[in-house]
Parts: sequence; structure tokens; C-alpha cells
Amino acid sequence: MRVLGVRVAPTVSSFIVYCTEGGVLVCSDVINMPATLDTPEKLKYVRNNILDILNFYEVDIASIRVTESNSQNMSIDRLYIEAVIQEAFSSSEIKKYFIIRKNGIKTALGINDSQYKSILASKETIKNIDNSSFSSETNEALLAALAAEAKL
Repeated sequence: MRVLGVRVAPTVSSFIVYCTEGGVLVCSDVINMPATLDTPEKLKYVRNNILDILNFYEVDIASIRVTESNSQNMSIDRLYIEAVIQEAFSSSEIKKYFIIRKNGIKTALGINDSQYKSILASKETIKNIDNSSFSSETNEALLAALAAEAKL
């Protein structure tokens, strides 16, 4: 089974495609938002890219790490992009998708806050996956994918 994990930022969305059979990363990449596009065009661009990723990698399950509801630095652009990705999930052929926050990831994976931060900083691995070159956003996409697998 293939699991997609996504973590959005206002200008780039990180994603991971993880294969549960063998515990292998199939893909680790980002979707860069073209600066020349206005908001509706950026949303269309992200939606189309997510649908392409779901189809190309034959994703079965998807998960998106969303903004905390009590966030001090809430970005409207990030919220828009997260909403469009959720809509893409619901419009696709995937079997199941998860909307997950930090506490949901920690609970699903059985890790504490210190381990969570250590993984985000690439100081610690999880499931023997080499995340040493990942940004904190890509690490969160990885954790979202692994949490989705754990919730099955």
C-alpha cells in the first residue's frame, strides 16, 4: 500500500510517498508555488499537482498535517492550500485520507514531544528511514504518512 503525507507552507508544499510493503520511501519532493500566479491560480496549480501525484504513484491512503487551531502565526494562504488539498483527496480515487495535527501524529506513532522535535530537526530517524537531508516540513510530511499508516 502507498501512503502520501503532505505538509503545506505558504510558498511550498512538501510531500512523501511511502510504501508500507518493505517500509520504503518511494518519493520525497516539494511543490513550489509559482510566485507569478495569483491565489486562485496557485490553488488550481496545487490541486492539479496533488491529483497527479495521487495518480502517478498509485496512492491508496493520504494524510495532511494541518495548521494547529491555536496557532499564533496562522497563514491564510496555508489554510487555503490545505483546504484545496483536502478537496483533492476527497475527489480522488484514494481509499481513505486523514487530516492530522501534531498531537494526532504523536499519539498514532507513540512518540513524545521531545522525539517529535528531534525527528523534525533530522536528529533522530523513525522506522529506519534516512531523513538526514529533509527539511522540518518534509519530516512532518513523513510523520503524517507514517501516522496514517498507523491509524489503519
